[in-house]
Amino acid sequence: MILEFFRFELREQLRSPLLWVLASLFALLAFGAAASDAIQIGGSIGNVHRNAPTVVATLLAAFGLLGMLIIPAFVSGALLRDFELGTADLLFSSPVRRRDFLLGRLGAALLASLVVYLVIAAGIFIAQFMPWIDGARLGPVLLWPYAWSFAVLVLPNLLFTGALIALLAVTTRSLLWVYLGVIGFLVAYGVSGTLLRDLDNVWLATLLEPLGIRALGRTVRYWSAEERNNGLPAFAGYLLVNRAVWLAVTVGMSAAVFALFRTQRADTGRGWRRVAAAPPTAAAPVSPSGGVPPRATPRFSAATTWAQFQHQVRFDTRGVFRSVPMVVMLVFGLANFIPAALNSELLYGTPVYPVTAQVLGTLQGSYSWLLVVIVMFYAGELVWKERSQRIHEVTDAMPVPGWVPLAAKFTTLLAVIVLFQLIGSLAAMVVQLGKGYTALEPVLYLKQLALNSIPFVLMGGMALCLQVLANNKFVGYALLVLVMVLQAVMGYLNLEHNLYTFGAWPNAPYSDMNGYGHFLVGQLAFQGYWMLLLVALLCGAVALWARGTDAGHRARVARQRMRGRLGVAFVLALLSFAAVGGVLYWNTNLRNTYRSSDDELDLQAHYEREYKRYAQVLQPKILAVDVDVDLYPERQSMRVEGRYLVHNPHAQPLREVHVAMQDDSTLSRMDLGPARLLKHDKDVGYRIYRLAQPLQPGERRELRFTVDTHPTGITNGVAQHDVVGNGTFFNNRLLPSFGYQPRFQIDDRNERRKRGLGEPERAAKLEDVAARNAHQLDDDADWLDFKATVCTAPDQTALAPGYLKREFTRNGRRCFRYEMDRPMVNFYAVLSARWQVRKGAYKGIPIEIYYHPQHAYNVDRMIEGVQKSMAYYEANFGPYQHRQVRIIEFPGYESFAQSFANTIPYSENIGFIADLRNKDAIDYVFYVTAHEIAHQWWGHQVVGANVQGATMLVETLAQYSALMVMEHEYGRAHMRTFLKYELDSYLSGRGGETVEEQPLYRVENQQYIHYRKGSLAFYRLREELGEAAVNRALRGYLVERRFGGAPYPTSLDLLRHLRAQARPEQQALITDLFERISFYDNRVQAATARKREDGKYEVTLNLHAGKHYADGKGKERIAPLDDWIEVGVFARAPSGREADQPVLYLQRHRVTRADPVVKVVVDAEPYEAGFDPYNKLIDRVSADNRRRVSLQ
Repeated sequence: MILEFFRFELREQLRSPLLWVLASLFALLAFGAAASDAIQIGGSIGNVHRNAPTVVATLLAAFGLLGMLIIPAFVSGALLRDFELGTADLLFSSPVRRRDFLLGRLGAALLASLVVYLVIAAGIFIAQFMPWIDGARLGPVLLWPYAWSFAVLVLPNLLFTGALIALLAVTTRSLLWVYLGVIGFLVAYGVSGTLLRDLDNVWLATLLEPLGIRALGRTVRYWSAEERNNGLPAFAGYLLVNRAVWLAVTVGMSAAVFALFRTQRADTGRGWRRVAAAPPTAAAPVSPSGGVPPRATPRFSAATTWAQFQHQVRFDTRGVFRSVPMVVMLVFGLANFIPAALNSELLYGTPVYPVTAQVLGTLQGSYSWLLVVIVMFYAGELVWKERSQRIHEVTDAMPVPGWVPLAAKFTTLLAVIVLFQLIGSLAAMVVQLGKGYTALEPVLYLKQLALNSIPFVLMGGMALCLQVLANNKFVGYALLVLVMVLQAVMGYLNLEHNLYTFGAWPNAPYSDMNGYGHFLVGQLAFQGYWMLLLVALLCGAVALWARGTDAGHRARVARQRMRGRLGVAFVLALLSFAAVGGVLYWNTNLRNTYRSSDDELDLQAHYEREYKRYAQVLQPKILAVDVDVDLYPERQSMRVEGRYLVHNPHAQPLREVHVAMQDDSTLSRMDLGPARLLKHDKDVGYRIYRLAQPLQPGERRELRFTVDTHPTGITNGVAQHDVVGNGTFFNNRLLPSFGYQPRFQIDDRNERRKRGLGEPERAAKLEDVAARNAHQLDDDADWLDFKATVCTAPDQTALAPGYLKREFTRNGRRCFRYEMDRPMVNFYAVLSARWQVRKGAYKGIPIEIYYHPQHAYNVDRMIEGVQKSMAYYEANFGPYQHRQVRIIEFPGYESFAQSFANTIPYSENIGFIADLRNKDAIDYVFYVTAHEIAHQWWGHQVVGANVQGATMLVETLAQYSALMVMEHEYGRAHMRTFLKYELDSYLSGRGGETVEEQPLYRVENQQYIHYRKGSLAFYRLREELGEAAVNRALRGYLVERRFGGAPYPTSLDLLRHLRAQARPEQQALITDLFERISFYDNRVQAATARKREDGKYEVTLNLHAGKHYADGKGKERIAPLDDWIEVGVFARAPSGREADQPVLYLQRHRVTRADPVVKVVVDAEPYEAGFDPYNKLIDRVSADNRRRVSLQ
């Protein structure tokens, strides 16, 4: 019988159009992901080939997760079809064996599902042959990655998914419950992903994920592009354990399916699913009076209609919230949200205070998204509610106006959305209170959730309309999915305008400092635009609403209905939609400039083709800046009257001045004296002036300009956030600069190839002598004098670098005059807001923290960080050049801190809301403060040439400086956690390299190198040379180049000072750390201990050591070993935490071979041993550096 069931079911499955439609749809998605840069799935970025083995495996694994949405249709259909069609009694009346039925039906369903994955694989395979793919993005055509992926990922996942769905099917015998179970699985899948944010939970997170996607991701996380292009991971480690665990779970679920499935007919047998028969209903007594009941007189008025509408809404809303699917999805949503909210963090695993804006963001991302599923599902359920219960002929015959049923169902969806969001809000407030946060903001909850609910309202209304239009529940669902797919496809086709992307608008960012600010206008305008379309669609749906059983005359009935007030409403809604659309088009495309993302790239390509030939044209340099800034925060406007004192530092006269503007429309005046405008490219902001009198060598002139920035209506994207109601922050990038600006070029190698621009040039070569005439921060000036007058709103304070010389009132506005007392780099900012100020001091130098009143949590910690940083830097590097320090909070539209001369803007999203109550958490407030203060030395006292390695001289040195301050504050043991994050960020960053990884001394503004690798390299260098020696080298470099001009120093100058402090045997270490890309493979293979007669313990460590060098593409070769590496033995900590383990032994050993054996004697019982236990080396698998000691 097994074969008969198998043949029958397979024939049914393969004949089903649904299988081939879904297979084709998924194959198209896979084809798009493999053939287009528009879909970033699979990891084919940068130097990773589009058909790389790891990309193929990742794509097929990802579709394994997506397959959870379609496999239920095949598996549950095979098991439940007879129950749904009512043929189960007939089938099971014969002696059908459970084994035969399940093996035959399930085997055929799984084979049909496998066909889908084969079609998906075919889509991925075919994609690599498409002519539009750049040949440089492709590797060799290979088949073995597909075989590996099916054997290791697809087939095991298919068996797991089939077993899970079969178990749900046989225990519930309900397709609805099967899909609810799948939704629950997907929610749990997302919750388990939060564990990956903690590096100590990697094993747990990979084991909890049944599809192997995270196990694969963790295994290849640190792979270079070369490794990703040429191999797949060995079947070991994370993958082996994950596959073994979930194969065992699959076997267990399969056994449960066989144990729980019953072949009895419905309501027979003694199974646990038997339903008790309902007791007989007693006949209602008949009144003996035989009297005639009173006759009712019907009334039909507006009050009647309103009462009917209210009754229908109450009835439908109660039905929805009493339904099991709604309760289940609500529970799923809360189960997803609460762990995410309790574990919210921003940096280094440190939590943040549950301020309302942050909690609302978590609520939106982990809870509210379920409303997509809810409104889609219940739109169909509500429209077809009466017909599914077969009472529609009765309800349709009722004297109810035609608009009432649809309006009531739409209102029910609104009520569902509102109640769902309110429940989420209450849960969020409970989380806040549970974490000790009492400054609740219920009004903000109402505002944010109202705005965030509009997309679900639009989707729900669209779903209702499509259900009415299709007049078939499942066709209606399919049409809605089709609309969503078309929306995505439009984006891939570069059709991105909000006017024709349903439900699209510029999302208004929220800031505690500035609220919604001016951003809300654009969002509400586009939301109103789409709501008008929805009103028109709903009017059309009312006209098409089917009543009775005859659907053949819907068009005629619809025309009749449209002849009355419904038609008027429909026309008015459409006209209003068109009118608002016209106004929005006038704002976005005429008053403002609209460009798609592809258009922007084309414009960048035009800029490079047209003006790169001027890159070497000599330009004047700025000696002094004096700007008069009039800020109008209340209307997001500013006017800058600026004066540059420029000179010609070159040996020949300058006849032309090339002026560049980030936004050309804001430059309303440019006065160079007698000059003629030769070229003005408004699109890219490039102007060429011919001077009537050339600027002679050494000659000085004054240049005046006016920059006028003001909003011009609604933009298609999010409005500018430089000048805002409270929290204005902009820098001199908005003002005129000179010459060709390489920063405007396209960096992405693939986008450059598409436009024939050749390979990217991120930095001049280290050996380029000419490039040393400009420093990395700016080519317009060396060191300049700075003055600024800033006027702002009467209730705000304006800040700029320098010292406050006077405060005055002008035209009712509050004005501040700042002047810097010494030359500084051409990098300055202007800020304005309503702040509170906390003051401190270091050796008489004032420290001021300007902060939002609600964000006082860590202000004192910032002051302490400034004090301790300045003490360390002055003691080791030299004096601080300014007479004050200011840290200034700005709105969280960006998440960074930035160091200007004596002025440090600091985003509200970084340190101001960090929750440092857990003393074991990484205090990144202290760290970021120390890093930015260090820039007052590295970047504002000495700055490198604009060549390779420049950011090492600024960012890496700031990293090292901050690390030393942190270590002095918290001790070495506390640094391991921080270094683990730095190591993880560096190694994972390598896999996303878009051009070529460079050694540290040639870094090309690659953040994962100059920040992350830089921390690791300098920390190890400190370990080898000693802190005093490294600091002497840095101090010597600083003294040699402090406030120096061209030619500017390079990383070679810094290395010269470092080598001077190193012993001969340490020179190779400096080469490895800075001039090569080096990796280690160190681990403890065995650790045993024997207690001696004197009470001490002899510990024997079997170690493995390895070192490799890699090129810029990631290709590795074995390197000789001759390194000093720490070996440590630790006792068990009373707290059980690694950071508290007492050190029994910690010494550096010279390692020259791959398998050293180390024996040490310790005074107490050892618990753990480590080889490079504090992760000071760049080891790609740092988790195996420590091992538990076995006592013999």
